[in-house]
Amino acid sequence: MTVSFTRKRLYRVGSRPLERAVDDVKQLAEAVWYRGYRPTQAELESLRGVMPRVDFQRTLCVLELLSQYPVCRRDTARQLQQLTRYFHRQLLGSDDTPTQGRYSPSKRWGLSDTTAPLRKALLPLQTRTYADATGHRHGLSA
Repeated sequence: MTVSFTRKRLYRVGSRPLERAVDDVKQLAEAVWYRGYRPTQAELESLRGVMPRVDFQRTLCVLELLSQYPVCRRDTARQLQQLTRYFHRQLLGSDDTPTQGRYSPSKRWGLSDTTAPLRKALLPLQTRTYADATGHRHGLSA
C-alpha cells in the first residue's frame, strides 16, 4: 500500500494519546484548514484496516474536532462531519452528535484522552491574522 504523507499524519495522530500527538495534530490542522486536504471515505477505510480500533477512533476524534473551528472551510467541515458520523455509526452503533454547543469529541468517541492540550495548541493557528497570513482560503475568508 502506498501511503501519502498526509495519510501517515492521520496514522500518527491516532497512534498515540492526543496529548502526545500535538505537533502532528497541528500539521494536520494546517493541511485541512489551509492546504485543502480532505480525507476521503476510501482513504479512511484503508486506514481503518491497518490501525487498531481505538487508534482509528482517535484519528476520527481529531478530524471531528478540526471541523468545529470557524477557520475550517464550511464545505470541508461538512465533509469531515459526514465522514465522522458515518464511521461513528459503523464503530459505535449510533451517532449522538450534539447539534449545538460545546461537547467533548473524545468522550463521544469513547476515548479517555483529553482534547484540552490540542485546543490550546490550535488557538494560534486559527486566528484571523494567522489564517490570512497563510495566503490560502479558509473559513474566515470574506
